[in-house]
Amino acid sequence: MPATTRQRVAVLVAALLVVLSLGLPWTTSTQTYVPGWMAPSMCVPSADGTIWCSGAFISPGFMSGSAALSGAGSVARVFLIGALVLILVAWTRGESRWLGLAGAALLVAVLLAGLAALGGQLAACAAALALLYAGLSPRAPAPA
Repeated sequence: MPATTRQRVAVLVAALLVVLSLGLPWTTSTQTYVPGWMAPSMCVPSADGTIWCSGAFISPGFMSGSAALSGAGSVARVFLIGALVLILVAWTRGESRWLGLAGAALLVAVLLAGLAALGGQLAACAAALALLYAGLSPRAPAPA
């Protein structure tokens, strides 16, 4: 467990931000709507008094592309879960070196998903900063 109260709060905030980034979007939606069309029928009277009608054609619209992915659905989820595991290891063992590795895993997750300022990536970057703060800040002196 980190030594000071500020470090413990930073680690807890980082863990919550990682969990939050699993639910926030990591990719943008590429869905587009392709509109349908309709060709109405046409009727032509003939000289003998009959009517000839052509058929009508209808094509419905459809969606094309993919929806936005959350952190749990993107390729970054491996590194997000890995960072959570490293945070838990650092918390239970009381060793701050694992916090730096967790912060690095979060930065790799952001780079792997592509640099876009989306909610999940911003939460992961904020968690990485909190982990780096907790991992690199000086330790409280041991009581004599």
